[in-house]
Amino acid sequence: NKRKNMLINIATANPPYKVSQIKATEELKKRMAVRPAVARMIDAASAHSGIDFRYFVVPDGDEESKEKFYSTNGEYIKPGTQRRMLEYEKWSKELTKTAVRKLLDESNVDPSQINRLITISCTGFFAPGLDHYLMIEFGIPLSARRTNVGFMGCAASLIGFNSVLEAINSSNEKEVNALVVSVELCSLHLQTDATRDNILANMIFADGSAAALFSNSPRLEEKKRMNLLSADSIMFENTSEFMGWKIGDFGFEMMLSSELPKIILEKAIPALQHILSLYGLSPGQVHHWVLHPGGRAILDSLQSGLNLSEDKMEPSRNVLRNYGNMSSASILFVLKELINAGVVNKDEYCCAVAFGPGLTMEVAMFKGA
Repeated sequence: NKRKNMLINIATANPPYKVSQIKATEELKKRMAVRPAVARMIDAASAHSGIDFRYFVVPDGDEESKEKFYSTNGEYIKPGTQRRMLEYEKWSKELTKTAVRKLLDESNVDPSQINRLITISCTGFFAPGLDHYLMIEFGIPLSARRTNVGFMGCAASLIGFNSVLEAINSSNEKEVNALVVSVELCSLHLQTDATRDNILANMIFADGSAAALFSNSPRLEEKKRMNLLSADSIMFENTSEFMGWKIGDFGFEMMLSSELPKIILEKAIPALQHILSLYGLSPGQVHHWVLHPGGRAILDSLQSGLNLSEDKMEPSRNVLRNYGNMSSASILFVLKELINAGVVNKDEYCCAVAFGPGLTMEVAMFKGA
């Protein structure tokens, strides 16, 4: 009798500074466009981004704010990594607290019932970490088991789902209530050297936090949204140079290849079809798709490779449009969008897909409850 891995609920939180893509484009040009060619690249990246708004912890794009993070007295500055990490610690605590509070309140679950905590982030570090902070802040039992999925990029939340499955399926405890918390503060890593990678990263990445609750508790059965069936992982050979994330002296530095959409078509689609075939499914038989909104080109590539209709793409495109790419938090925003729409019927399949450095693809399968 396999234990049920129920997804109970998801809650999200965003920082206070909401910036339109038009405003972000202007700001970036001021900082990066020393040559007209660079300005044109920024405009092109903006026009093709599929993004209308993003949220940031840095106030630089906000008209009202006197305080700025990347400038002092009108002069642009490059804060060191330490300065950025102090800001990361402050805001990651703030946003995860908001998301977890919302989640527990909406789910009507007492923190004392949480016995598994999985924290996820690739945009900052401190220790004792977010796991410690959340346990103390909410009164989660000090015996709760903890895992931190660190520095694994945009696909990390689905790696977190794998930890949920392992926790529920192998636990000796009768009841497992697993809290998965992601926070990403990409805006703390603005890089202004006028490279293609920097322009692209600056035009798509954003900040956000999300918390999800999984359980096998009969007491929460009536609240379940979906059942988590599996979490698969595949690493593609000879693709390590297509995506990278390194720690520099002035924040973290992104490496992002324009070949990614092509690689997805060539390698990821066949691998995904294989995973679906294990359920006796073809892409057309999956009712709902939760695709990491890594950027418009990536979503376009997945849509054409899987031959998906526009309505199947809607949750992913909505999140991209309204929030940008919040790295590992994004997939939780898309899942939330889907369950809030109330369109997932009992026994319908839902497939979540995200990509990370390696290149790796993480795939989670759900079934409507």
